[in-house]
Amino acid sequence: MSGHGISIVQYIAGAMGTNGHIWTREQLTELIHRILRDDLLAVDRDFSPQSNLIESGLDSLAVTQLMLAIEEATGVWTDESLLTPENLETAETLAASIHEYVSRS
Repeated sequence: MSGHGISIVQYIAGAMGTNGHIWTREQLTELIHRILRDDLLAVDRDFSPQSNLIESGLDSLAVTQLMLAIEEATGVWTDESLLTPENLETAETLAASIHEYVSRS
């Protein structure tokens, strides 16, 4: 985690609001991108929602932390079946898979 002085939970709560919000795919993409960029990965300014997450340093611990942070921010538990290499390719692909999963529920 970075040394911003606040936890992921505090950061998300302040930046994105509370549970009960209907999340668009774009909002989920931005949320995931911010968590990864600001708290979980050591990336430079070029890191974007289209950046490859594995090449950017995403590991199993970071995936776990990311899923917990997403749940805390959105109230949505991410089913482990969504954690495929294809879905974890970029922040955009992960957001799209979560959005589709929630839309079906």
